[in-house]
Amino acid sequence: MNDLSELTALLSARRPLAVAPTSTDGAPPPIRVRRGPAPADRLVDGDTEGTVEEHRAAHASGRPSEATVLYGLGHSDERIAARLRDLAQLAEQTGLLRAVTLVPSTGDGERPGSWGVEDLTVIGVARSVLPQTVIVRPDWRLLGAQACQVAIAFGADGWAVPDDEPRALEQLAAAIGRTIVDEDRE
Repeated sequence: MNDLSELTALLSARRPLAVAPTSTDGAPPPIRVRRGPAPADRLVDGDTEGTVEEHRAAHASGRPSEATVLYGLGHSDERIAARLRDLAQLAEQTGLLRAVTLVPSTGDGERPGSWGVEDLTVIGVARSVLPQTVIVRPDWRLLGAQACQVAIAFGADGWAVPDDEPRALEQLAAAIGRTIVDEDRE
C-alpha cells in the first residue's frame, strides 16, 4: 500500500482500529527491544527527520539506518504519508532501514502534540506500509510505557527504551501476551 492518496486518507480518518493489524496464526512475535542508544555504525535521525537521501547515501555505503517520522500538531497527513511511503520504498530497495520511530510533536497550550487516537492511527498506517523487516517504534519518552504497550496491538513491534527506565519490560510484554527479545540479538 504505497499509494499516497490512500495513505493520506487512512491517516486523516483517525480510525486506528481500521488500520490495526489482524491477528496472525500461531504465537505472536516477540517485541524487539533496545535499551540505550542505537549501534554506533547506524545513521540515526533521533528527534528530527533526516532526509531520505541521507539514508540512501548511508545505505549505498553499506551503513544501516533508523529513521524518524514526525507527526501531530504542525505535521500534515499528506507529509506524513509521503514520508512513510518514501521510507517504505527505500527499505524495499536497500534492505538497510532497520527501524522507524514515530515521534509526536510536543504541542502547545491549546493542544497536545498528538491525541491518543492519532498516535495509534499513525502506528497502524506505518506498520501497514513498511516492510516487516523494519521495526516500527512509538517514541517511549513522549508517549510513555503504557501507550507503548498498547501500541503493540496497533502494529508497533519494537521499543527503544532509555537506559534509566525502571519498569520490568518482561512484565509489560507478558501483560499483553508477548515476550521480548534484544533487537540486536535476533
